[in-house]
Amino acid sequence: MGVDILDKIHEKVDDLLVKLALLEEENKELQLKNATLATQNEEKDRQLNTLYEEIAAKDKGLQELYDKILKVIDV
Repeated sequence: MGVDILDKIHEKVDDLLVKLALLEEENKELQLKNATLATQNEEKDRQLNTLYEEIAAKDKGLQELYDKILKVIDV
C-alpha cells in the first residue's frame, strides 16, 4: 500500500512538473508578445505625435493665411 501511494505521488509530481514546464513556456511566449506589442505601441505613439505636429503646423499655416486675407479685406 505504501508503494502505491508513493507511485501516485510520484505520478502527480511528474504531472505537475509537465504543467509547470508548459506554463513557463507559455509565460515566455506571452512576455515576448508583450514586448513586441509594447514596441509597436511606442511606434504608433511616435506616428501619432508626428501627425499631431503636422496638424499643428497646418493649423498655423491656415491661421497665417486667414490673417493675410483679413489684412487684404481691411485695406
